Amino acid sequence: MEFISENHQKAWQSALDLLKPTKAQLEHGLELHRDLFCMDHFGFLPSSCWNHNIVAKWEELKARNIGQRALSKRIEFMQYDECCSDPECAARFRQALRSAGIKCTIQTVAEGKSREEDIRRMACNIQLLRTFRDTIAQAGNCEDISAINAEGKIAVIWSINGPPIVGELQDPVQELSWIDDWRRIGVRLMHLSYNRRNFIADGCAEPADSGISELGRELIARLNRAGIIVDVPHTGRQSSIDAAKISEKPIMASHTAARALYDFIRCKDDETLKAIADGGGMVGVYAYSGMLGGTGDLNAMLDHIEYIAKLVGVDHVGIGTDLQYNHKWPQEVYDMKPYPNAEYSGRWWGNWAKYAHPAVKPGEESTGSLAWINWPLYTVGLVVRGFSDDEIAKILGQNFLRVLKANQID
Repeated sequence: MEFISENHQKAWQSALDLLKPTKAQLEHGLELHRDLFCMDHFGFLPSSCWNHNIVAKWEELKARNIGQRALSKRIEFMQYDECCSDPECAARFRQALRSAGIKCTIQTVAEGKSREEDIRRMACNIQLLRTFRDTIAQAGNCEDISAINAEGKIAVIWSINGPPIVGELQDPVQELSWIDDWRRIGVRLMHLSYNRRNFIADGCAEPADSGISELGRELIARLNRAGIIVDVPHTGRQSSIDAAKISEKPIMASHTAARALYDFIRCKDDETLKAIADGGGMVGVYAYSGMLGGTGDLNAMLDHIEYIAKLVGVDHVGIGTDLQYNHKWPQEVYDMKPYPNAEYSGRWWGNWAKYAHPAVKPGEESTGSLAWINWPLYTVGLVVRGFSDDEIAKILGQNFLRVLKANQID
C-alpha cells in the first residue's frame, strides 16, 4: 500500500487494528474493492490545497478588513483555484482519489441558499472537472458512469443541498422551471431541505416536524419528471416519510444513520427507513464519529449498515461518507484565527451549535479508522461482518445504480 502521508498511514493502521481481519479476509476485501463498482453515495472531492500560499492570501484579506462573511467565501473559492493551479496540490488530489479506489462519487456542488451562490460553486466544480479531466468526469446516467469507468476515470455525479426556489413565489411555474436548468447543468440529486425549514419541507432540526408543503409536492413531481433523485438526509421525519410516499420514483437519504442505534437529529427512525425502502429507495450511512454514536469508529458505521440491512433489506443500504480527504495542513493553518468578534457564522444554517455532535473519538474522520482515504478498508469491514460478495456489491454501488436507473429520463 502506497501512503499519501503519515496521516494516511496512521488512519489505515487504525482501521486494521480495529477490524482485526484475517489475512484471507483482508486480501479478499481488497480484491473486492478493486474489482467491484464502488462509490461514495455522498461525499466531497479531496481537499488538498491548504498550503503556504493560501495562508498568505488569508492573512492579506484579513489585513484589508473585508469582513468575516466575505473572507469565508473568498477563501472557499480560492481553495478550488489553488487545487487546480498548484502542482503539488493537484498531484495529491489525483493520488487521494486513486488510493481510495472508488469508481464514482456523488459530489455536492451547491448549498441551495441562493441561485447566485449555487452557480458560483458549480463554476468551481466545473473548473475541477476541466483541470482533472484525466482523472474525473461528470456523469448524468448509468451509461455515462460505465463509459467513464471504461476510460479508467472516476465518475462524478452532482448533488445540491437544496432546491433553487428562493424567489417571490408568485409564479410556481417560473420557480420550478429552474429545476430543468439544474438538470441541464448536471444535477442528479437534490435535498428537499437542509436542517432548517424552507418553502418545501421541514429540516431535521425543526421541532415542529411538519410534512411536505403543497409547493413541495409540485417540486417532487417536477424532480421525478426531470430525472433528479429526491434526497432527504437533512430533512425532518414527517417530511421524509411524506416524500417517500409522494414520489413516484425511488428516493434516497444519501448520508444518514439509524436512530435506533443513536438518537440524533440526523439519523432516521425505523418508520422512515421502511418508507424509503418500500418505495424502492436506499439509505447511505455516513462516517461521522459524533453522528454514529456507540464506539464512534468504523465498527459503529458497520453497526448501522448491518442494522439497516436487517431492517429493510440489503437492497436498500449503501455508504455515503459525507467526508473528504484532507491533507495534513501547514502549521500556519492551525495557527490562523478568524475575526474574534465576528457576527457572521454558518452554524445557524447547519444548526450544529444547538444540536452539538461531539466526536466520540476526536480525529477519527481524519487520522482514524473512519478516514475517507480508508475506503478499501470499509469493504474489508463488510467482509469481516459476514456480508456475501453479492451483498457487498449491492452496498458498494449496485443499489445506487438501480435507483439512478429508475429515476433517469435520458
